[in-house]
Amino acid sequence: MLVSAKIAESYLSQHSWSHFLEDIQLQDAAIRRLEIIGEAERRLSEGTRISLSKIPLILMRNQIVKEYDKIDLEVVWNTVQNDLPKLIAEIEKVMPEEKLQEVM
Repeated sequence: MLVSAKIAESYLSQHSWSHFLEDIQLQDAAIRRLEIIGEAERRLSEGTRISLSKIPLILMRNQIVKEYDKIDLEVVWNTVQNDLPKLIAEIEKVMPEEKLQEVM
């Protein structure tokens, strides 16, 4: 989750909203990373899921996986811009330091 969150964040950090709207490849890349995060989130232990419950990414994954033809790019953009930094911070709080070093 942490790696995909950082990758998605890095994809969009270099681009504007208007560029994101025009770049289908960039959209696909961000959506795919959100799918990976959501799938990984489903596999978390109940305790870990509760500790990260402030971040509603599982709903995003469900929207992306089940409604491919109805993806709201503004929701994808806002999720990467606003929710992923929070998710990264929360994961970094609960992940043991040695594991953080492995994924950095």
